[in-house]
Amino acid sequence: MNSPPFLISFPDKEAFKAALSQDIVAAYWNEAERLIDKGLPPAVSVRVLATLFGFSSKFVGALSHKSERHYRTFIIRKGKKKREIHAPKVGLKVIQKWLSWHLGAVLKFDDSVYGFVAGRSAPMAAAVHCGATWVYSLDIANFFPSTPQQKVTSALEGIGYPGHAAALIGALCCYGGNLAQGSPASPVLSNLVFSPLDAVLKQIAAETGSRYTRYADDIVFSGNTIPPPGLEERVRAVIVGAGWKVAEGKDRLAKLPHRLKVHGLLVHGAAPRLTKGYRNRIRAIAHLTENNKVKDEDVAKFQGHLSYAESVERIAK
Repeated sequence: MNSPPFLISFPDKEAFKAALSQDIVAAYWNEAERLIDKGLPPAVSVRVLATLFGFSSKFVGALSHKSERHYRTFIIRKGKKKREIHAPKVGLKVIQKWLSWHLGAVLKFDDSVYGFVAGRSAPMAAAVHCGATWVYSLDIANFFPSTPQQKVTSALEGIGYPGHAAALIGALCCYGGNLAQGSPASPVLSNLVFSPLDAVLKQIAAETGSRYTRYADDIVFSGNTIPPPGLEERVRAVIVGAGWKVAEGKDRLAKLPHRLKVHGLLVHGAAPRLTKGYRNRIRAIAHLTENNKVKDEDVAKFQGHLSYAESVERIAK
């Protein structure tokens, strides 16, 4: 689904202002104009959003006050693991997509953050750690569903939203009091909420002569000497102290001569490389594709694997 334009069907902010009732202009226009001028979505009230999208105020009010009714819930399985997805229905999804795209366009995240940032990728994050002699990695457990709505609201206030507008956006983008696993707005909002911790973890890396990257919920440190004493405890303490949990069994310190992997790629060398098992899989997929032996339902999945392998090769060059 393409992202709606910044002011939806209005050519400029003056046309948008003219469409608002006088009482809305008196109550909210100064806030809305300030956000528009900063490139931030002017989600300052239910009635302002309703006018912007051509929805009824009652409908937008229901989206914010009874948002759980506007999601489809289902389970996806990957191997033995399963994940509960809360996917917004069309009306709510349009608003979340609009918020996501335009927040993502204006917000600037640290160069250590590679997930959900235009022009950055997991292979690029892995490349940062190439040539390391050790890698320490961990995952945050249930990253989106464990990111509270209150943290989202506070983070939005931190970039200039008034409290009531930040609360409205938080209500529109959260499910059950936390970021929704399945919302198009969760990636950019999670990066925004986690930004202060990125700064702390990057400082730890600087103090210990390490390198730091984060791709969504996957945090990685690496270095070229010996692992700094106490690094694992410091990193875990920062994450747990901020209210998140480390995924059980997902923190690992690897040292040469053992394989060093970041985001599934080998990094003990000058450039990130696919593992032997994945290279064999790519060769098999390429053979099936070249000989037109791919089932219709597998075409998109196989093309995704081939595109990913090509992106790794481009970085290696």
